[in-house]
Amino acid sequence: MRILLNALKLVLVAATLAATLVATRRALRPVTAESGDSARATLGGSLANEWARARRDAILRHIAGPDSYLPAMLLEGDSVLKRWPDRTARPLTVYLSPGGVPGYSPNKRDAARRAFVRWEQVGAIPVRFDFVSDSTRAEVKVRWLERFAIRRAGQADITWDRNGWIIRASLTLATHTSEGLPLSDDAIHTVALHEIGHLLGLGHSDDPHDVMYPSTDVHDITTRDRHTGRLLYSVPPGSLKGGGRAE
Repeated sequence: MRILLNALKLVLVAATLAATLVATRRALRPVTAESGDSARATLGGSLANEWARARRDAILRHIAGPDSYLPAMLLEGDSVLKRWPDRTARPLTVYLSPGGVPGYSPNKRDAARRAFVRWEQVGAIPVRFDFVSDSTRAEVKVRWLERFAIRRAGQADITWDRNGWIIRASLTLATHTSEGLPLSDDAIHTVALHEIGHLLGLGHSDDPHDVMYPSTDVHDITTRDRHTGRLLYSVPPGSLKGGGRAE
C-alpha cells in the first residue's frame, strides 16, 4: 500500500509541477491585446502570475517532507531543476581516464567505476552508463587530480541547456586530501558516489545521513537519496520562475 501511495504521490507532483511550469511561462510572455482590451489583458496577466505563484507554493509544500530534499535543492539551485533525459535505452557514455597523477592506481579507477554502477543499480533514476575507451565519444569524462587547492576531494561540472536538460558533464577526483593525505580506495568510492549524484542532477541534501550531504562520510546511497532522485526524474526540468538557465 505504501508503494502505491508513493507512486500516486509522484504522479500528482509530476502533473502539478508540469502545469505550473506551463502556466508560469505563459504568465511571463508579453501580453498583446487589441484596441480597448489593454486593461483586461493586464488584469489577466496579473491573475495568471498570482495563480502561478500560488501553484508553485503548493508544490513546494507538497514535496516538502522527510523523504525528499528536493525543496533544499530548489533553494540551493535558484529554483532550477536540471537532469538528463531518460537514458536507459541509450546509456550515457563515460570515459574513465587512466590517471597519471601521484597516488593514482587502477584500484582507484575501479572504485570510481563501482560508484557509477551503484547509482545504476539503485533503479530510481532512468540512466544507465556505458564505459568507453575513446574520450571523444564520452558525454561524461572522469579525470584525476593529485589534490585540490581548497578543502574538497571531488568536483562535478555539468552543462545544461536553457530548458534544464543536462547535455554533458565531467568529474574530477583527487587522490589526496587538500592537506596532502592519501585517499583510500573506499574514500574514492564515497566521494565518487556524491559527485555522480551531482552529475545526475541532484543537489545537496540537508541531512548529514545522506550521501548527497555537502560533507558526507556516508558510504552508500540512502533511501532518501533514491526517493529524491526518483522525484527529480518524474518532473520536467527547468526553472520554476518561468525560464531555464544555461551554464
